[in-house]
Amino acid sequence: MVVLNGVLPFFLILVGLVIAHELGHLVVAKLAGVRVEEFGFGMPPRIWGFRIGETLYSINLLPLGGFVKLTGEESAQLSVQNVNAHSPAHEAGVREGDVILSVNEAAVHDEEQLAAHLRRAEPEGPIALVIQRSEPSEDDKGTELVDYDLVLAGRPIDAPEVPLIERGDESDAAAIDRLAGVQVRSDERSLGSKSRPVRIAVMAAGAAVNAVLPIGLFALAALIPQDTAAGPAVIVSVIPGAPAAEAGLLPDDRILEVGGVTVRNTRDVSNELGLALGNDVEIVVERPLGEEGTTLRGAGETSSEILTVTARARLAPPPLTHVVRPGETVFDVADSLSVSISTVQEEVFGRGLELPKGLTLTFPDGETYVTQKNDTVSGLRRELFRRQSEIIAASGLDFVSLSAGIEVQIRQGATGITIANGSFNVVRESEGFFGAMAAGWDRTIDTVLLLRNRIRTWIAGGPGIQFAGPIGIARTTGEVVEQAGWMRLIELAALLSINLAIINILPLPMLDGGRIVFVLIEIVRRGKRISPEKEGLVHLTGLALLIMFAVVVSYFDIVRAIAGESALR
Repeated sequence: MVVLNGVLPFFLILVGLVIAHELGHLVVAKLAGVRVEEFGFGMPPRIWGFRIGETLYSINLLPLGGFVKLTGEESAQLSVQNVNAHSPAHEAGVREGDVILSVNEAAVHDEEQLAAHLRRAEPEGPIALVIQRSEPSEDDKGTELVDYDLVLAGRPIDAPEVPLIERGDESDAAAIDRLAGVQVRSDERSLGSKSRPVRIAVMAAGAAVNAVLPIGLFALAALIPQDTAAGPAVIVSVIPGAPAAEAGLLPDDRILEVGGVTVRNTRDVSNELGLALGNDVEIVVERPLGEEGTTLRGAGETSSEILTVTARARLAPPPLTHVVRPGETVFDVADSLSVSISTVQEEVFGRGLELPKGLTLTFPDGETYVTQKNDTVSGLRRELFRRQSEIIAASGLDFVSLSAGIEVQIRQGATGITIANGSFNVVRESEGFFGAMAAGWDRTIDTVLLLRNRIRTWIAGGPGIQFAGPIGIARTTGEVVEQAGWMRLIELAALLSINLAIINILPLPMLDGGRIVFVLIEIVRRGKRISPEKEGLVHLTGLALLIMFAVVVSYFDIVRAIAGESALR
């Protein structure tokens, strides 16, 4: 089950997102005329591959990530335009179209470097070149790039000496022609030879695809009929002194709108308040009234009134704390903190009130149920269509008594309210095509804003951000399947795609954003590039740091898994 519910769906999501990302680079590169040498899934060593045209499509051993290998990623490459007859290059076997990679083990990236290395090598005699040549592949399915070592003979002893005064005025092209007998130009198919906007477009294409893909994924989720809580969202408790209390909200108020958006259930309310963090938000509620127009408190409801209030959605509200005294129960703590009983229970006994695996629940009507891993009272309430009190009674567990001396810490909501759905009713609904596309766009924008606000909350002193590596994401995938079903994987894939887009566009070495930074530096320096060797060293260092970070994150993923902690917290 672990493989079926966790590893397999995670692998499928990873494959889809990586292929989509790398296809973005591939398509834009080919449209821009850049030579794509290899399109790989996973990281080397290579297991298998096939060639279509000039591009090798490969599957590699480490199934984490992928890559597109482009010609001249860090710099333009020098392509041989013409070879003079009977010249040293002609005698050595240099051909038109060859790409010169190095001279006497010194890399060359432009005409100036090639001329300098040739002049330096001239007094030493023969000159060793490494060239790259496009050759037919072994399976005759396209071509492949092959490196060759060639040696240019030194200048014949009886060759006329060029006067030093002439050499001082000699151009780079003339020096290359005299010493090697070739004419060169930047390889027009290399990424480094393209204009700066084109290079940025190729580098950003992968992240752009990952940013756009969620629109389609969220739209697909909206097209598929799903059960949705009918609501309404009802305020269960209001914390004294919190923005909601100052705005005049009361328990039993039914929330109709938040920030001008109609809300039907607790999920809608939480989403809209999350979008409004750090700002004042307008909340419309329906307040039940008693027989004489007073606020309803246990009496029969006869009417209601509509109220509009404005409350502050705080970024990082301070937590509420209470140290349990002897004899106190969850009721006492809830009353002391002015929160709901269920909020205290979930903080002390786990989200949803966790149940141990293998516990037999026997109900008054004779039905029995044996609990599974990660079962909770809240989850079984929905699954078995029974009241929470019935499940707790059948479990025989005490979710009321508390041990003296423990500290109960409750996170406040943005406005200081606890909410719950006012009914167990659900409706099965789906959007039409155009409605689904609109929903996909809205959900994508909302998700990006929620991620932004999550970071703002962390910076403001709120709960820290928990990073997850491949192991943590696989566990999250498995728990989503177990608790919400396979349909929710579409939304999880959309969320992961957005995260992948954001991470890749960050200005970090080795990532797409880090490579774009070097192009921007080139623009600031008015076309003067940082040497490819230095840029490569920066990216290599970045790769090492990313691997170290992944190892550390994976270690803590394993620790949490061994401790039995849920990946969804």
